[in-house]
Amino acid sequence: NVSGRGVGMDVVRTRIESIGGTVDVESTIGAGTVWRLRIPLTLAIMPSLSVECSGDLYALPQVHVVELVALDTQRSDAGVEYVHAAPVYRLRGELLPLVSLAGALGVEATTPDAESVIAVVQADQQRFGLLVDRVLTTEEIVVTPLASRLKAIGVYSGATVLGDGRVALILDVQAIARRALVRDPELAARAAAEGLAAVKVQTEQVLVAGIGGGRRVAMPLASVARLEHVRTDQVELVGGREVVQYRGTILPLARLDRVLGTYARESDELLLVVYTRAGRSVGLVVEEIVDIVEDEVGRHSSIDDAGLTGSTVLGDRVTELLDVRSAVLAADRDFYAEDALVAFDATADLVGATR
Repeated sequence: NVSGRGVGMDVVRTRIESIGGTVDVESTIGAGTVWRLRIPLTLAIMPSLSVECSGDLYALPQVHVVELVALDTQRSDAGVEYVHAAPVYRLRGELLPLVSLAGALGVEATTPDAESVIAVVQADQQRFGLLVDRVLTTEEIVVTPLASRLKAIGVYSGATVLGDGRVALILDVQAIARRALVRDPELAARAAAEGLAAVKVQTEQVLVAGIGGGRRVAMPLASVARLEHVRTDQVELVGGREVVQYRGTILPLARLDRVLGTYARESDELLLVVYTRAGRSVGLVVEEIVDIVEDEVGRHSSIDDAGLTGSTVLGDRVTELLDVRSAVLAADRDFYAEDALVAFDATADLVGATR
């Protein structure tokens, strides 16, 4: 319904929605058509609202949130109403359709509709209320891609690790709107088919960063815990290695420009890509965050260079693929020590079993 005939504008819409943007179209007879494309300034950090539903934690992208409404259970005229069995809420004189998040996710609701919180959201030119149990806090999150099995569910756009260490799934508001509000079975079937087609293409999200000298490297986003800014005067030397104090621990640093043999421009602030594993963290120092993009698996070119695993074309530019393991080991030689210990224990068990 977007492009009329052909699929040109539908492709544009799909691409923009895949990066968290929206496309709105307003047509006036005799005047013309206005196209509004809203694209996030950065894909590395997304402001979100953390909500709770049936005891689980979810992240709601703030780009879709219009307002929050707390239901007043003391007033009989301020609750949820039903029109032909469909829940609605009277918001400033207008009927707002409601969607239960528990129902959209296929889980059992633990809070009655009358005691829920309404998150008024906008998606696909339609405004509706999302019923959640509780609204917790707002914070900036780093989006981590989902495995294909979770992505096939169709209501999640990613996952993230919140500031307190808890994992939250990121809700795909547009997918929830299409699933819960679409009445045309043909459109619903097409949306399901698009979701299955997206799973068949093997891609992974990568974080593209500039490291100086005009060079760009890409690293798997799935392993990135957080992005941090620290002042250069916070950097200390311990045993000849650069470290900073980070969340009550010592964070070893690896400057990617030096690891890969280039030079970044001097700055009063360092940008860190923090990798975390088994309680250990390492900060990879980059010059700038360029973007987060989808990289098709299998289109990489091999490269014989220390610290790199290959190269690929991202955004019409040749981008080097960072060997994250070697970069991390440049900062902390014991970062993967637990893996070696587990392998040693497994070998010992095997030897013992064969004796």
